Amino acid sequence: MLILSTVLYSAGLVLLAFSVPEYFFNNGKECPLKDCFKTLRHTPFWEGLALLIVGGASQVIPLYSLSFKQTKVVKAPEDSGPTRVKVACCRFVVKLGGWRQFLQKVIGWLCRRFLIMGVITSVYGFLSFKNNWHQRYLALAIAIFIGLLWFLCGFPFYGRRRLQPSPLLTMMRTMIAALQKRHLNYQEHLDQLHRHCGEDQNQLLTDHLEMLNNAAVKESLADDNLPTGNWRLCSVKEVEQSKLLLDLIPMSATFIAYGMVKSLGNTFFLEQADSMSGDIPIIVLQVIKGVTRNAVKGGSKAVFAKRIQRMQRQYSDGVKIGIGMLNSIICCAVASSVESKRLEALRESGLLNDPKARAPISAAWLLLQFCSLGATEGLAGSGIADFFGHYVPDSRRYGPVFADTLAGFGILLNIGFIAMINYYSRFRYKESWVGDSVNERHLDLIYRAYVILAILNCFLYAYVSSSYSYDNIIGKPEDEPEIPFLEVKQEEETVAYELQSIPVR
Repeated sequence: MLILSTVLYSAGLVLLAFSVPEYFFNNGKECPLKDCFKTLRHTPFWEGLALLIVGGASQVIPLYSLSFKQTKVVKAPEDSGPTRVKVACCRFVVKLGGWRQFLQKVIGWLCRRFLIMGVITSVYGFLSFKNNWHQRYLALAIAIFIGLLWFLCGFPFYGRRRLQPSPLLTMMRTMIAALQKRHLNYQEHLDQLHRHCGEDQNQLLTDHLEMLNNAAVKESLADDNLPTGNWRLCSVKEVEQSKLLLDLIPMSATFIAYGMVKSLGNTFFLEQADSMSGDIPIIVLQVIKGVTRNAVKGGSKAVFAKRIQRMQRQYSDGVKIGIGMLNSIICCAVASSVESKRLEALRESGLLNDPKARAPISAAWLLLQFCSLGATEGLAGSGIADFFGHYVPDSRRYGPVFADTLAGFGILLNIGFIAMINYYSRFRYKESWVGDSVNERHLDLIYRAYVILAILNCFLYAYVSSSYSYDNIIGKPEDEPEIPFLEVKQEEETVAYELQSIPVR
């Protein structure tokens, strides 16, 4: 799956490289905005974009399975002596006490260094090919393909993993099985509940969402012969996990607004930066946002998250998300103030009616709103990821997928939200706030609409989170004893015994 997704992603970048230069640029000048979509119909742009989406979305789970799940550390007593261990294809003599913590630090250090190298390389490439978009796409495609070849070099050492069912598929099976058995009353068949081998035989069904409990009732002895993963019978554990997923829906709905605010950093924020004076490249602002996100994420975990966990463990994720949502209000308010200042500078210079004019104001004014957006992503984004990591079955694989999906919903809803703003402005003020260029738009008023949206979402989140049950924590990723980083296998030493004759009196 990883090979296929990487090939699709690289192919999408190549198609973009062939579609951009001829139709979008002519001697360094952009094509007219009205003609862009017409010319795109005759290019492979849309096919390349579709391949990018499919390839990028299908890499999350395979990357985890082929990285973290490849490695597993065998725990040993702290007083264990030196022993021979096998790491991949190498053998070492080490002491197993504290080995897991050491590996975590080493792998974390390597990951940070590789990420920094990737950021520096991308910034250098962006500045080197400033006016050659096709070279950027081709360079990215070549880099990804080289990474695929490097991945294939270690293919003989990758362990095979048995496919695991998706929690969403389990939830759908439970709902369909309960619908088929809606005529039953599970309380009359408590002695006929289905449990898989290895499950807790004493686990009982809860009264919450009890309409799903019929899915675990065996109607006849023939149900014992049904294959695993059928759509007629589920185990007690699967029913309870499905209930936990359904309980996440109200909380998850409040996370969509975070995705809407997050998408501003890739749309309107970049347009503002491109229409302001100064020598600050857009990529530098993006890097500053990323640095702020990582700093806030690490600082929140070191400063207040551990204190909250010591007082009441289950509320730490909710508090982090709440602070991040409050910070999104500040982010949109700061963006509105900066945009008002930019429009005022254009008005004083007489350039407000020029759609391609640059405001005589430095792009450094945008640093505060990019830093605020990075702090929002570091708090709310990491909090949402940790929330799904604690309350989603098989959270290490599907927690990031759930978080990214909700952020994607927010990005899609932005289209409808902007359309609503455009309809309201035309109906109320007889003019459109959404113009063809950044100078013709009223971004300051649009940002104020996002402030109102963020405030309303904060009230909704406070209400939903206060009524949510935080007691059913499924996984604690940071506390799992089996977090894998490198595969360490301890060899059993054979001891040879020699029989000797002993004189007996």
